[in-house]
Amino acid sequence: MGVLVRPLAKGDPQQIGPFRIIGLLGGGGMGRVFLGRAADGRTVAVKTARSELADDRGFRARFAREVAAAQRVGGPFVAPVVDAAPDDDVPWMATTFVPGVALSDAVHDHGPLSERTVRLLTAGLLDALAGVHAHGLVHRDLKPSNILLTAEGPRVIDFGIAHSAADTALTMTGTALGTPGFMAPEQLVMTGPRVTGAADVFALGGVIVFAATGSGPYGNAESQVLMYRTVHEKPRLDDVPTDGLRELAADCLAKEPQQRPALPDLVARVGAPGPYGDWLPEPVAAQLRRLSERLGDPRTPDPSVSPPPAEGPAGAPFGPPPSGAAGTGGTPSSPAYGATPPLPPGPPTPSAPTAPSAPTTPSAPAASPPGRFGPAPATPPLGLHDITPVRQPYVSGEPTPPGPSRRRLLAGLSAVGVVAGGGALAWVMRSEGGDEGGAGRRTGADPGGSGKPSGGSAPGKAPSAVVTPSIQLPQEIRHKGIITVGSDTAYAPMEFVRDGEVVGVDVDLANALGGVLGVRFVFQDAVYDTLLAGLQTGRFDLVMSAMTDNRARQEGLEEGKKTGSGVDMIDYFSSGSTLVVRKGNPQGIEKLDDLSGRTVAVQRGTFGHALLDGLNNKVRKKLRIREFDASAEIYNDVANGRSAACVHDFPVAAHTAATHSGGDALELTGEQIDAAFYGIAVVKTGTVLRDAVRKALDSLIASGEYARILKKWHVEDGSVERAVINGGR
Repeated sequence: MGVLVRPLAKGDPQQIGPFRIIGLLGGGGMGRVFLGRAADGRTVAVKTARSELADDRGFRARFAREVAAAQRVGGPFVAPVVDAAPDDDVPWMATTFVPGVALSDAVHDHGPLSERTVRLLTAGLLDALAGVHAHGLVHRDLKPSNILLTAEGPRVIDFGIAHSAADTALTMTGTALGTPGFMAPEQLVMTGPRVTGAADVFALGGVIVFAATGSGPYGNAESQVLMYRTVHEKPRLDDVPTDGLRELAADCLAKEPQQRPALPDLVARVGAPGPYGDWLPEPVAAQLRRLSERLGDPRTPDPSVSPPPAEGPAGAPFGPPPSGAAGTGGTPSSPAYGATPPLPPGPPTPSAPTAPSAPTTPSAPAASPPGRFGPAPATPPLGLHDITPVRQPYVSGEPTPPGPSRRRLLAGLSAVGVVAGGGALAWVMRSEGGDEGGAGRRTGADPGGSGKPSGGSAPGKAPSAVVTPSIQLPQEIRHKGIITVGSDTAYAPMEFVRDGEVVGVDVDLANALGGVLGVRFVFQDAVYDTLLAGLQTGRFDLVMSAMTDNRARQEGLEEGKKTGSGVDMIDYFSSGSTLVVRKGNPQGIEKLDDLSGRTVAVQRGTFGHALLDGLNNKVRKKLRIREFDASAEIYNDVANGRSAACVHDFPVAAHTAATHSGGDALELTGEQIDAAFYGIAVVKTGTVLRDAVRKALDSLIASGEYARILKKWHVEDGSVERAVINGGR
């Protein structure tokens, strides 16, 4: 597969800082990565932030922290920063570009790595982590997609959530930062120990298991399930091929941070990094050679020459690189780390622009290269796979009738619930005005026959909410002025945690309903499978959590057995599965049957996965299905051209298509598949509250506020014409 460099599209930047932009490498929810060329001819990867995120002071602080962290850490196994401007209108960071394949892609495409390769990988990662920890930092998100395999060894990328072990001011209490399956237990449990470098050791154990087996230490499952297993279950190590690797991984994956080995102890067991002359499997090495040839990159090293291991004083494998080591600005002695010659002739390079003011990020490296750029470091960049996954959906399902309800089948602990140790997190609705930018809208028929909202208002302008005298609330709710809502904040964009705040379609709708009814909506986070029970016991007044309306819920049935008195559902949204393709739909995919014979990405354990398995049983040309654990990975796979399409839940797909790489990489195609209603649940005896909420929702639809909220989150195609009670089947 390899890295794909796509031509620039209309509206893409031609110049970022001092770099001429010559192609698009990839992108994600946070921004895009471009291929650029410096005035001296070297090739760089330029990571930019999305313009709408640039207006968020919290995001700017995190981006500046990422730049500072990456600048502080050196060594041959960490991607160094060439230049950065976190305070520009659109923040950016540039690193030297060297062809590399993400560990996740290499294992997915070519299978698990040999024991020798895993040991060399581990040795390089230990060196990189030592450099990170030596500066008082914790990477916090070491995982296969943040590790590039290059001809010169592994490279650790993406310091997007790295932070000082002594400074947690930018980390919200109760917010889990990292990737489920590789996060340490203390990152998931708010009441657990402080997060230290031991969390990176835990993640290293997970990476070892993945590289050796093709699966994470807690299997392949939804985020919530992986988080639960991490806290409560033992890692799954039976498939790790040798006792030595298995014992090493087991020690790293100890639940208690103080029981994990220190980095020097691990180094003594694994050995110093290198040599890396022939360390990669031939299919991966061939992939790197082809990539270098396509890019005209002359830096692919002679396989007979291996870079020396990074050595500190007295031959110690850790510590600052010696003078002249790669990545420090000196002149390396090994041909494998030679200075970067210019690329083959291309379009004329404009005169070097006046250098913008130096970035104001703290803690620039002490050994910064001379001049603005200095000699070209040999270490590769943040690269294509420097994409922080969106910590949003877990998409599963239920054993009830067809439709989006099945996405909750693997329901476990919610993201916030896990972090809080299973306790409830309450929050009060706050208005979040303004529309998000981006495109990614699909064309096609109205999904599920749900119709379009009537009326409308100018985007970004919310009509004034007026208490409607004819809408009567129950006396006890009028008295306290609060409606308590149960929700599981695990399913973006309906409800999820972003930057420490709960946001989403449901949140905005509840806020607007509260304005109409003259009360506050206070949400309480709870595990999805406990929401209806909490409603029946009076813990909640309503349940609003992307919950599918179906006959079983209405009648209080579970697997055909009576479990309660049932609920009434006020239907407010229509959702099913949908197809996502690259922008412009170059392969003309409009329906499931069009996937015959094509490569398709899917998230494991989702309803989309079941759809593709069923399709494969009836089409003449079998699909080539690429399976991933995280939703962000399937969208990146399509955006980068590895898969022709992916199948996912409509709200997640619509929001992601509109925000991924600024909305110019993906689009939805065709009609929704098996669309069904989401409903607000009320107990059967709560008819006064039910009717009040239904009338309030109808008033929002009539005023256009409902349409504005859906447009803000890019899910207009899920709109309903009016609020209906128990419309699900």
